[in-house]
Amino acid sequence: MSENGMAVFNPSVTVKIIRIRIITAPLESSFPPRSADSTDPSRSKLHPLPLTEQSRLAERSKLAQADSIVTNELELEGDDIDDDEDGFVEVDHDDVADYGWYFRRPPPTKPTQLDQLHPFVQLLSLSNVNDCLAVEAAFPEHQRCTEEKILYRLTKCPELSLGIFSLPPREPGQPKPQPTLVAHILATRTPALCVTDASIGIPPNWQDKTTSTSTLEADNGSEPLGHQEQGSTIAVHSLAVLPEHQGKRLGSTLMKSYIQRIKDAAIANRIALLAHDHLIPFYTSLGFENRGLSDCTFGGGGWYSMVCILYIPISTHQPHEFQH
Repeated sequence: MSENGMAVFNPSVTVKIIRIRIITAPLESSFPPRSADSTDPSRSKLHPLPLTEQSRLAERSKLAQADSIVTNELELEGDDIDDDEDGFVEVDHDDVADYGWYFRRPPPTKPTQLDQLHPFVQLLSLSNVNDCLAVEAAFPEHQRCTEEKILYRLTKCPELSLGIFSLPPREPGQPKPQPTLVAHILATRTPALCVTDASIGIPPNWQDKTTSTSTLEADNGSEPLGHQEQGSTIAVHSLAVLPEHQGKRLGSTLMKSYIQRIKDAAIANRIALLAHDHLIPFYTSLGFENRGLSDCTFGGGGWYSMVCILYIPISTHQPHEFQH
């Protein structure tokens, strides 16, 4: 009160009153008394709320205070009023689940050359003979696998072959696209420890149904020609990629998948192949060991024997394994 009798506005007092009203408002004003009938004395008094209802309202009040008082304290920084801890609900944010990751987008992946191919891996069959001939065009003519050898290998041991196919998405209003073979592996079994001319060859009468593929020795005691079911070495005769798709890591992708399949199936002790000197680092990076120059004369010779050991045999020399 001033000297002339007029009221003086005191901001600090007003702030205190506001805070008191914020804390007590939910219980005092949110639920007004019921209107009383002046003619009914029994209804002129307020009826007390049940204890359970009071408890429920008190919990609501505390939750409301937890939101509003924190905001007001930030605005009234420097106020000397003590906080009433009973008016707060403490929240431990460490216990609150982080649902933000539901709305986070995965980091964008860098596009690769394979995105346009939509590739998938699949075993080959006799229906893929012409496709394999097209893929073999990646090699010089004198090093290509002939049609007869492809027929032989896909007839006798198709389970040892593998191909990467490209299947583009179907366009609206267009017929269903057919998969295209873009890379393949052709192989046979051999009792030798590496790829030989005998394992590359095929028997002259292989189409005769009476011809067996389990003979580990020829009549003269030499290594038999072609696929041998009892052989413990997988001889890879061709790893080829269509020329237009080379440089996209299809060859390494296919060979890694092939090695893992053979290893998981535990059907051979090793995988062997032939390579020229400029491809030795490539096959070494895939787990092959350079065993030196090969005696193989296929395609003009000059090959190196590459071997990938899958399982070490109990003895260094097993029966019916030809040393080269």
